[in-house]
Amino acid sequence: MFENPLTLVSLNVRGLKSNKAKPKLLKAWIGSLNNPPQVLLLQEHHLEDLESRNPARGVEFWKGEAFWNSGIPMGRSQRIGAGTAILLDKNTAPHLVDHGTLVPGRAQFITLQPPGEGSLTIINVYAPTLSGDRAQLWSKIESVNWASDHYILGGDLNHQEPKEANFPNARQRTRRETSAWHAMTLKLGLTDAWALDSFHKLSKKSFTYDNGQRGPSSVQTRIDKFLVSQSVEEKGGQIEITPSIRRISDHSPLTIKTWGHHQTEQGDRSSYFDLCILGEEKGKEELLAAWFGT
Repeated sequence: MFENPLTLVSLNVRGLKSNKAKPKLLKAWIGSLNNPPQVLLLQEHHLEDLESRNPARGVEFWKGEAFWNSGIPMGRSQRIGAGTAILLDKNTAPHLVDHGTLVPGRAQFITLQPPGEGSLTIINVYAPTLSGDRAQLWSKIESVNWASDHYILGGDLNHQEPKEANFPNARQRTRRETSAWHAMTLKLGLTDAWALDSFHKLSKKSFTYDNGQRGPSSVQTRIDKFLVSQSVEEKGGQIEITPSIRRISDHSPLTIKTWGHHQTEQGDRSSYFDLCILGEEKGKEELLAAWFGT
């Protein structure tokens, strides 16, 4: 489907409007990557009155196209918050066949159709903090008449599985949300890539959000995720939580790399190979060098 492995990065940027330095910091961060993403999912940009599609105007850190879901009035203050964006690099954008907003400020999608294996829909989500509101979001996504061959859902999902909770007020799901969540993931065949053996973890870090506190007040949790359909799971790949850039956000970038990563006609033996060489320090260095193209 893709000539090279497809790399997606998800990051909650905690607002691009109030801090004019953030776009420059994002540009420096993207420029520092050995393998910049073809698809960048942003959440909580806090920008309003945006055109749905434009060539990345106003986000000078990106060369390509930007697909916007404008921010919305939040709470009693009615200040503009939330908002999502999907950014495509110039080589991926020509494969776009559809895009749209699912829920204002909260969810959007794109569909890519490169020559080959069928269509891929990518859904970008910035979920509410309240379980009842999240239930409505999952139900909305589930209600769409989806028709793609492959699916990836990513973003700030703003909840934890019960086994992931590490603090008393964890944003766990109510029964209503659990029902809506199961209906959505069942319809699209989605599974958390972090839990899949076919996606090799490149980092020991296991949380994407850190409130910067220590002791009893510390909150470290994995509320940013990538979920993939079974067809993407079978292709496998790599997933990584990298250190947060505190001047940009208290969320860490989450990266997933798939498609064309390690498929062979004789079957996939890369997981066995990777596990063997990861047992040695030199093997780790060689694997990381191959991954980053160094």
